[in-house]
Amino acid sequence: MNRTPRSSISTATAIATALFLGAASMAACGSESSDGAKGEVTQPTAKLRTLNVLITNDDGYSAAGIDALVEGVRSIPGVKVTVVAPLTNQSGTSDKTTAGALTATEVKTTSGFPATAVAGYPADSVNYALDTLKLTPQLVVSGSNAGQNIGVVAPISGTVGAGRTAARRGIPALAVSQGFSATYDYSSGVKYAVEWIERNQVALSTPTPRPSQSVVVSINSPSCITGTVRGIVAVPLSTTGNGIGDVDCTSTEPAGADDSSAFLVGFATITTLNEATQTVTSTTSWPT
Repeated sequence: MNRTPRSSISTATAIATALFLGAASMAACGSESSDGAKGEVTQPTAKLRTLNVLITNDDGYSAAGIDALVEGVRSIPGVKVTVVAPLTNQSGTSDKTTAGALTATEVKTTSGFPATAVAGYPADSVNYALDTLKLTPQLVVSGSNAGQNIGVVAPISGTVGAGRTAARRGIPALAVSQGFSATYDYSSGVKYAVEWIERNQVALSTPTPRPSQSVVVSINSPSCITGTVRGIVAVPLSTTGNGIGDVDCTSTEPAGADDSSAFLVGFATITTLNEATQTVTSTTSWPT
């Protein structure tokens, strides 16, 4: 699959533009152009640095979704993963925090990856990682959630809330959610998350002064009963819909004007929330 972004749409701030579109696009182009004659010097902008990623969620450290996400993200060369997540399910808690000191336990995900389980909300997990464990992630990834976080539901999501907590502290965040299903297969959402990280890896790992606030990118992938996910599209957050309903992955209808419309006709969606201005803008899309 071609990893070079096909298009870029300006985001609400220079931070979002440089971080998620411009720098990543230039890095991808630079990487491709350096694959020529043997002995050619790779440009510094294309050099792969270690990307430190903090992974959390709102379903709890033992959930299948975070396990799938951890295994997917840590398979990316040059990525170092640390897991700090709630001890128990904290779905629907938005960006709530706990007053007073937090307690935590050393645990493992279902696949055996070391993790820290925080007795608190998803936002608490992010704050504990930064303030108590003194971690310095360049990206916070939250998910993969059991159920979509589309439109008007997104603000109450603990998955998105963890991302917003990171963004308010100047750390870019990626929220990943899998559409409701009787039996969850997290592979499609994790695939898109991994590809997004790979596309932005150089930009994210390049040392830059941390801004006062950053952005949250939200990916929602439907669970298809028939057919397959039709690809991923960049769409704004719906102001009225919630993406709940019969998802038709066999549809031939266009994506529509927002994430709810696109999701219901079988598209995975990618939406950017700018935490500094509370505006939602498009990023970039690519085919399956």
